[in-house]
Amino acid sequence: MQSPAKQWLRRSLRGLFASICLASVLFISTGYIVARQADRAELRPVDALLVLGAAQWDGEPSPVLEARLTEAIRLYRLGYARRIIVSGGTGLNDTRSEASVAYDFLIEQSIDPTLIISVAQGSDTRTTLLAVRDEMQRQQIDSLLIVTDPPHLLRALKMAHDYGITSFGAPVKANTPTTNWASIKATSRETLAYLAYVLLDQ
Repeated sequence: MQSPAKQWLRRSLRGLFASICLASVLFISTGYIVARQADRAELRPVDALLVLGAAQWDGEPSPVLEARLTEAIRLYRLGYARRIIVSGGTGLNDTRSEASVAYDFLIEQSIDPTLIISVAQGSDTRTTLLAVRDEMQRQQIDSLLIVTDPPHLLRALKMAHDYGITSFGAPVKANTPTTNWASIKATSRETLAYLAYVLLDQ
């Protein structure tokens, strides 16, 4: 007969093993959904295109932000929307917001400035979407195509849905990870971020 200490240890190890298995299944299944959404373009006519912010470098869009803006311009010229919302606040030690740099880039590409809406608030996806929702109400905009990197789409769309924003995904294929390792890292990072939002509201 096993001692109480050994019985307790055995039960604890079984519980730990079951928890690890459950966490692994949850992570893998969520990662699969992240990857599936990343490949899904839900293009349709909407009121506006939303370009989620990304880094700007000394007043110029970073390659990631430029790719998002270029895709938004393409969709705009194809007639999916008549307005473009650019978003993103001012980073630490920056003098300009991501939204203002994006705004200037669109004007340089001959987009009518009266059709560009700048939302220069937000330091992450959550705060940006909340600021965008408020601006949508002011501008009487009811639906969006969210233009962002493929792995980011599931979390962005989930948040938008939770905040009452009618939105669809427009993945920026130019920002798709180019190697298997980069794809695994990006998908894993977004899987953790998605689970943190859904399970912990973070």
